[in-house]
Amino acid sequence: MQTLVDEYGEDASLEMDYLGADMDQKIQLLASQDALPTFFQVGTPSQIIELADAGKIVDLEPVLEELGVLDKLSPFSVDIIKGLYGGKLVGLPLEVAIEGFWYNTALFEEHGLETPETWADLDEAAATLQEAGIQPIATAGKAGWPVTRLVSGYIHRNVGPDALTAVRDGDAEFTDPEYLAGAEAIADFADKGYFGEGVAALDYDPALDLFLQGKAAIYYMGTWATAAFNDAERNQIGEENIGFFPIPAVDGGAGNAEQTPANVGLPMAVTAKTLTPEVEQFLKYLVENYGDVAMEKLDLITGFETDLEPKSRLVAEIADRLDGITDAVPWFESHQSPEGTSVSQGAGGALAAGDITAQQFMEQVQAAQ
Repeated sequence: MQTLVDEYGEDASLEMDYLGADMDQKIQLLASQDALPTFFQVGTPSQIIELADAGKIVDLEPVLEELGVLDKLSPFSVDIIKGLYGGKLVGLPLEVAIEGFWYNTALFEEHGLETPETWADLDEAAATLQEAGIQPIATAGKAGWPVTRLVSGYIHRNVGPDALTAVRDGDAEFTDPEYLAGAEAIADFADKGYFGEGVAALDYDPALDLFLQGKAAIYYMGTWATAAFNDAERNQIGEENIGFFPIPAVDGGAGNAEQTPANVGLPMAVTAKTLTPEVEQFLKYLVENYGDVAMEKLDLITGFETDLEPKSRLVAEIADRLDGITDAVPWFESHQSPEGTSVSQGAGGALAAGDITAQQFMEQVQAAQ
């Protein structure tokens, strides 16, 4: 975004604050003080819905339509934002990502493994890799959310694409048998040692490095990880040896591989009280140019229109996959409160380490709803 400001051609400057895990708390504090910045990247959906309902942030759909640039956003990204944030376009899609399993194609070929199409196939492949002395799956138990992504991935394949919406609406609970099965699948992998040792203490970057150093064969993550995959210094297995497969099917499940976990990263909201004509003109410029700058400078897929092609093979393949998605499904905590999110992610590492049972995990998550 700084590049856009530099090229804006106006007397413009941009001050940025970078926040960590306390982002939700910071947003809540600033909102209570009526001191939200002009632009900020949104956090937990339930919190942002409350801010939108209170008139603190702008529904950008009528604003961008009036500016004549609404059609510069991809309908897919707009649908994702509206689906997560109460039916309103509360932010700009600075990134569009899908999630799934990345795998070391060289290791799979060496051990005669096919790309898993079912969860049973994934279990079988992991067992073969483990027998060969290779850690099957890398995941960041300390961060928690990479583990809960695995749980919701199974749930979506088992229950269907509306599984988490049903919990939000009170039509189902995380402790229901078909939901519990998702936590049980991950607990089963933990019992078999597929996540390796010390998973509860493993954070995001070390887990990613296990995969990129060839020490783990499979890694579940969003497509934002391609930035690290394309880093020749960090990636020791080679970009040419990385493949992608969607969450496998569950035997007898209601979901399918066309229903893909997708998000727009952290959309950028606009504070209502600061929406001046000057801010509107910058918004127009941003929407017209961000997609090109992001693709040219970062090889990044966004929710903005661009005619530029990705430079990376992996990014190009992801762009093709995005074109074929029929349904975008949310992540595990997408409809949870900040408190529920904290509980889910805190217990995720314990689940992957085998320190709590699937039943205990889901009871904790349900109690925090």
